[in-house]
Amino acid sequence: MTEFTEMKTYDIQQIGDAGSVLATIPIDAISGEAAAKQLKSVERGTEKIVVCLDGAPMNEMGVDYWQKRVRRR
Repeated sequence: MTEFTEMKTYDIQQIGDAGSVLATIPIDAISGEAAAKQLKSVERGTEKIVVCLDGAPMNEMGVDYWQKRVRRR
């Protein structure tokens, strides 16, 4: 069960409408979901957020979903 408590560095990519990466934020967390929750804000023009681990996409969500469901406190 140590794999769930081990901190890993996730790269949170903010993707614009043309598929371009607007920003990549490294966040240390115990899971991809926890990393997405730690993201404070997104760049203007971001349409989707992709959580990556070791360069591989693990989770993808729209900005609206992130703002309403993931970011809530």
